[in-house]
Amino acid sequence: MTFTHVVTVRFNEVDRAGIAFFGRVFEWCHEAYEELFATAGLRIRDMFEKESWAMPLVHAEADYRRPMRLGDRLAIDVRLERLGRRSLTLAYTVRGAEGGAPDEDVRATARLVHAFVELDRFAPREVPDKVRDALARMGMLGE
Repeated sequence: MTFTHVVTVRFNEVDRAGIAFFGRVFEWCHEAYEELFATAGLRIRDMFEKESWAMPLVHAEADYRRPMRLGDRLAIDVRLERLGRRSLTLAYTVRGAEGGAPDEDVRATARLVHAFVELDRFAPREVPDKVRDALARMGMLGE
């Protein structure tokens, strides 16, 4: 299953030419990541305040296909690409979404890898059951 989050390119996110700064793609992907887990009942705030583990980003890559301009509506699709023992990889597709409905106009793709660590030692750890359960609730396991 794919989770979709829609954003609008805002004035503060573009350059003088009205085109979104390239780093915004990573911000929108992270926003979609937060919404995915919140929808699954695992809020980022709760992870920070209540858990002894974290999932820092350890790899990020993106490919840009078309400009994203001021006022564009964009659908950020999130798909679980890989769930390892101690990490997860999420694949993102940024598409046009004029009128709120995603279309086939791919603007960018991204891939983000999160490792799982124990906060007290910042040492690797297994994927927490809470994360596996959240991904299962979203229908993302077993694809």
